[in-house]
Amino acid sequence: MKNELLKFGNVKLRDIEDEAVADWRTAGATHLRVQLPASSENVIEMQKRRYFWADRTLGVTINLMRPKLDYGKLVRMEVTERDDLKDDVLRIAKNSFPDDRRFHILPECDEDIAALVLETWVREMSGALVCMYKERPVGFAELRETGGDGLFIHLAAVEEKYRQAGAAMSLYAKAAEIAAKRGYKRLCGRISTANTPVANLYAFLGASFEKPCDIFLKEAAK
Repeated sequence: MKNELLKFGNVKLRDIEDEAVADWRTAGATHLRVQLPASSENVIEMQKRRYFWADRTLGVTINLMRPKLDYGKLVRMEVTERDDLKDDVLRIAKNSFPDDRRFHILPECDEDIAALVLETWVREMSGALVCMYKERPVGFAELRETGGDGLFIHLAAVEEKYRQAGAAMSLYAKAAEIAAKRGYKRLCGRISTANTPVANLYAFLGASFEKPCDIFLKEAAK
């Protein structure tokens, strides 16, 4: 179980992950976000508690021990590790997540609150893979260690007009190549079931999909 209080300006988000519905500690929060294993029973119970069902996500895993692809050959645009392009990363992120529930924490999407959350995420990055097109940053992926044998894609985005040009494939393939070279057995992530393009990209790279979870939101005073 996880129960953390995250602060974004005047917004205090109680971020909860659990295996079942419970009477969680919510003190000090202005907003609540709860992640639970996907089930109709959980949806019904959370709706009784006046939570808003916001999204369903899937865990994804690329097995790097038995690769079916040469990831290096799929990297067709320049991808480098950078820690000095946070303004560009934030610009790309703000344009890429119009309704992502990691950042939109109200039932009605609020761009101002989402911007606060995104700015915190980007500010806390220690570095990222950045995809370049003619010296312009057009996409990024932040990788984090999971504490085990996997590397996790914590956040990734590509400017829309460069997605079909190979920027997204280059980023994810480079992430898989780097993870394998560093001795990790898995490249992992978690995506919304509504994000079909990224799901298709993961599937092409040989990912398996598992552990569906539902996301519920609520203002703490309600």
